[in-house]
Amino acid sequence: MGALLAAIFTLLGIYVGKKIFRMWMNHLTIYSVVMGGLVFFYELKWLPYHNISLLTWFFVIGTSFSFFLGIITIVNARSLNKCKNYERLDKSVNELPIFCDGGKTLRNAAIFFSLVGLFVALQRWYVLIHKFGNIPSILLNASFVYKMHVHGEIKEYIPILPSFVYVGVFLSAIYTAYKGKFSFLSVFPLLCIVLKELTYFGRGEMLFSIMEFFFTFFLMLNILKHDPSQKFHFSKGNAFIAITFLIVFVVVAATFVKVMRGGAKDSYRGVDETLKKLESSIVFSPSVYLYISSDVGVLNKYLELENEEAKFGENSLRIIYYALSKFDLADEPSFFQKGYHIPMWTNTGTMIRELHADYGIAGVFLVPYLLGIFITYLWYKFYKTKNIFMLAVLVYLYIIVGFSFLMIVTRLNQWFLSQILIFVTLPFLEMLAKRKANQ
Repeated sequence: MGALLAAIFTLLGIYVGKKIFRMWMNHLTIYSVVMGGLVFFYELKWLPYHNISLLTWFFVIGTSFSFFLGIITIVNARSLNKCKNYERLDKSVNELPIFCDGGKTLRNAAIFFSLVGLFVALQRWYVLIHKFGNIPSILLNASFVYKMHVHGEIKEYIPILPSFVYVGVFLSAIYTAYKGKFSFLSVFPLLCIVLKELTYFGRGEMLFSIMEFFFTFFLMLNILKHDPSQKFHFSKGNAFIAITFLIVFVVVAATFVKVMRGGAKDSYRGVDETLKKLESSIVFSPSVYLYISSDVGVLNKYLELENEEAKFGENSLRIIYYALSKFDLADEPSFFQKGYHIPMWTNTGTMIRELHADYGIAGVFLVPYLLGIFITYLWYKFYKTKNIFMLAVLVYLYIIVGFSFLMIVTRLNQWFLSQILIFVTLPFLEMLAKRKANQ
């Protein structure tokens, strides 16, 4: 019954999002898919999950309603002010400073930041090869390498530079939409991120980067499709092939990480017959099902035990505590969340868990409401102004929504650092593009 209700509300959210924003790519649709999909898969009970408590249901539904209410607040405010659904300027995208040289500066910058990402990846492989002797030895000790990373035992890695590649992802997505087709530059920064992730057999940054690319690409593409010059036309065949390749590539890379960390064969007890048939599958198996369904179970266990203590904003604003810890003004919060057996061990418990830990019940409802307000306001503003700075903020807010089924993504340093780098970089790129156009 729970799975059926989750499916109904997911489809309803997708439909309402399309009706409000008149596009499939919108934050209500994304939230409906990721949170509704999470609950749907959990309620299938293909693993012996515990039943969701009434309190957990209250928080999940209440948070979703708060987010929707924030969206409706802006939509109704615009309606009262008799604003049109799409207030777009009549100027062409080509008139924006970043595109005044035909995208050459944009392309070169995307290549530069991607090369920085490649350097970071190669430097990390160099460190590991120095420690373990060769690449086969690293792969054979994958689980040990991962534990070393978890405990911060590898000190030779270069800080800050890893965030540069996300600027490359952002710029390459804009360039791809602007040029109307996928190219090697579209996937180059993502390849660099995967290569870096393989140095500690993680997967979180793969998901982060793929979300950043697709959100940037589709938001920019929607602007270009309505450009007054009618110049921009994207090849659907090229897009289908490229998007399929990207998704398959990331899935294969993530699966490879799972296999190397010792998850090639799942041995969970109480597996449903439907899932048991897929037990030998390398792409969709009990562990994959666990990753896409377990987070609401962790939230449920967290609320049941109430045995965690967190300082104000310790999870959602972890970077502040991290910075203070460098001056001995605060303890550095753990990078990884506490895990629970549900009855399988896992540790991420949706955005709701961390909002509750940081701000109590008020935060569970207030933060999603404010997020709905802010992201909806920026959505309309972006489509009116076509401002690239506004696009950057909008994309990173979309990443919060996209990660909501897993965690509050602002706990990751790269969410802040890469965004700051984008804001610092864009004025220089606009200046360079103008100078090149005037030569």
